Amino acid sequence: MVKYFLIVAFLLLALTGCAPQAETESEADKIAAGVSATLEARRIEAAISATLEAIATSTPAPTRPTDVVIVTNRPDGGDSWTPLATAVGTHKTVSAGPAPAHLEREALVSLYHTTEGSSWNLSDNWLSDKPVSEWFGVTTDSNGRVTELRLRHNVLKGELPPELGSLSNLRILSLGGTGLSGEIPGELGNLTNLVELWLWGNELSGEIPPELGNLANLEVLDLNGNRLQGEIPPELGNLSSLKQLRLWENELNGEIPPELGSLANLESLGLSWNQLSGEIPSELGDLTKLEWLDLSNNQLAGEIPMELGNLSNLEELYLFGNQLSGCLPASLQDQLIHEADLPYCPAATQ
Repeated sequence: MVKYFLIVAFLLLALTGCAPQAETESEADKIAAGVSATLEARRIEAAISATLEAIATSTPAPTRPTDVVIVTNRPDGGDSWTPLATAVGTHKTVSAGPAPAHLEREALVSLYHTTEGSSWNLSDNWLSDKPVSEWFGVTTDSNGRVTELRLRHNVLKGELPPELGSLSNLRILSLGGTGLSGEIPGELGNLTNLVELWLWGNELSGEIPPELGNLANLEVLDLNGNRLQGEIPPELGNLSSLKQLRLWENELNGEIPPELGSLANLESLGLSWNQLSGEIPSELGDLTKLEWLDLSNNQLAGEIPMELGNLSNLEELYLFGNQLSGCLPASLQDQLIHEADLPYCPAATQ
């Protein structure tokens, strides 16, 4: 500890050193000198605080003996070294908070507790001191960051904790068929690296959080077979990478948002067995990669938009169980397996 106090004393001497003052000063010079002294005092105080903080956190020996260093946390969870003189001279903020890897472990522990982990079918190594990569269902990258969490068909009694939103490197979250209840936390919208989100076959309720529209890398969003209510958030139209949108067998109401027509990479869209109303938006005709469209068993009305004839890759179309009228675009006749209780339009009406 003595050497650390010597470091602090050295800093005081180094930082307070200044050129000799002239014997006579104008009033303006005195005011400027006072301001400078105040700023210098604050700078010294910040340097001492940073050094003591480093001492309190048991900073390892620096790699360069001539530098006083403190340890900070990089975004990837590793340690980085910053010379104290540099940090003070450029007025950088020094961070000594918990590393992301530590926060991720805490998020997993929170999931275990909020979903009665002791009752899970499989929970090998959870809450142990082993690396989280050895916990059942958890996959990490080379830096120990969680990239996959797969617990489907386990027994998770309870709600998803918002702390899952701190798993910033997560690519796959698979919790389908586990018995989860409560609302989907909006914090999942922080998982900007997420590619697949599987929450099907649970007891989830409440509304679909619009924050899920932030998941620009998401390719699969499967929320089918829950008790979700409210309208489909138009923010889902921001999911530019989405290929599969599965929302069937919920209690969703309102109209189909036309913003879904912006999902240029969408291949399958399932909205059946809800309480959706209004007309089929013509914007769905912009989904040129769509292969499967199921809007059956809702409360949709009006005529089928002729723009659906633009869906050149569509192979299956299900529209039965609604109050639709009109006819199907004749351009789909040779490629489509359909159940719509409606005839094809004559070619002249296209």
